[in-house]
Amino acid sequence: MKKNSIIIISAFLLLNLLSGCSSSEKKVQLGAFETGANSPAGENNSLFSLTNIQSGFMINSVLDQSGREISAWRMTQQETPVEVLVTSPSGWVQFNDPLTNQCLNALSGRSLAKGSCDGKASLFILIPSTTGAVQIQSVVSGMCIVDKENEAFFKFGKCVADFTQPQLIVPEKNLWMLNPPVTVSTLAPINI
Repeated sequence: MKKNSIIIISAFLLLNLLSGCSSSEKKVQLGAFETGANSPAGENNSLFSLTNIQSGFMINSVLDQSGREISAWRMTQQETPVEVLVTSPSGWVQFNDPLTNQCLNALSGRSLAKGSCDGKASLFILIPSTTGAVQIQSVVSGMCIVDKENEAFFKFGKCVADFTQPQLIVPEKNLWMLNPPVTVSTLAPINI
């Protein structure tokens, strides 16, 4: 009886693991992070804000009709070369402004702006940490977005990404949280 239970549980876990790892030929399916025609219906269409751990400042995406800054981004997985996936298994992502269809861009690896979603300036790699926060690395420069500290704009700095030295501490200025969007909110429906 105990042996049969172990076999059934093992088979169930294996089936869940295999079914959760499927992908299409061109694009890895990320469920809640998909956009466009493939986007699943969901709460606020999977928008989120990018908040720095050190300061709590957010990377703002748009101004609303009252001139207030709204922090709402949509993340889309991008086709990533196999050689990049060897060192960055999460692959390349873009952060899209849902209202303007522009993307967050790393301009010359020194500053952030919204711009075209074409080209490598709009591509980033998420480097996970043990806290659940991530570093956001520019594909163009290899540098990470860091807190603006006493400056007016976020800047780029060295990433802490030497996986052969897992004891290295990632400075809080390098770490970002993906939080609920800062936008108009209503009560969630009650499902009965």
